[in-house]
Amino acid sequence: MEQKLQDFLDIAFEPYGDFPARKDVEQELLANMLEKYNDLKKDGKSDDDAYEQTVKSFGDIEEIMESIPHGDIDEDSAAKRRNQKLRGSAMKESDLSDQNLTGANLGGSDLARTVFDGSNLRDAVLKGSNLKAASFTGADLSNAVLSGSDISNVSFDGANLTGAVIKGSNLEGATFVDAKLINTEFNRSSLKEVKFDDQTLDGVIFDSASLKKTSFKGAVLKNVSFHHTATKHAIFDGATMDKVTYAVLKGAKANVENVVLK
Repeated sequence: MEQKLQDFLDIAFEPYGDFPARKDVEQELLANMLEKYNDLKKDGKSDDDAYEQTVKSFGDIEEIMESIPHGDIDEDSAAKRRNQKLRGSAMKESDLSDQNLTGANLGGSDLARTVFDGSNLRDAVLKGSNLKAASFTGADLSNAVLSGSDISNVSFDGANLTGAVIKGSNLEGATFVDAKLINTEFNRSSLKEVKFDDQTLDGVIFDSASLKKTSFKGAVLKNVSFHHTATKHAIFDGATMDKVTYAVLKGAKANVENVVLK
């Protein structure tokens, strides 16, 4: 597994060439990833599930590169990345429904009340954007990155959020009716009073998230992670969950009296 994770890091850093600190940075990241992988294995995850969750927790490679000295980067690679970006755009209240925005970089943009209904946003980057009251109804956000954004009052109804990364974001007032939630990451995000009632959550991560009055009534929770999360005031009435998830919640003093184990 160590070699598999090393291969992942080699691919992630390939566009940046052999900058001076690369070896040290990769060694540190590899050690962190191995530690997370081993923790997931101890929690009962399979080899494949543990690997997938480990690489998904890796974060944003550009954010990592901004924090370390890396010297000159290959200009052709840098130019290609710049040409793929639409960062900092002001498209407030725009209608971008039914658009193919695969891989688009809209990071740092003002997209408040913009409509993305039915659009393809697979692998798109909307990190650090103002998405307040935007609509992604029926959109495909597989593996999209929305970290560090204002996502309050956003509609994700019917959206595909498989593998989406929504870390450190404000999601108060967001809706997820009939959304596809598989390996979605909400780490360090505020989900106060958000409802996941009757939803199926598979491999979703809520680590260090704020879940005050967040509702999971009647939901099905499979391999959901709540590490370092205050779940005491979350609502799990009628939820169905696996034994590992149940044990984590019970240990965090969540009210799990009316849940069903499966």
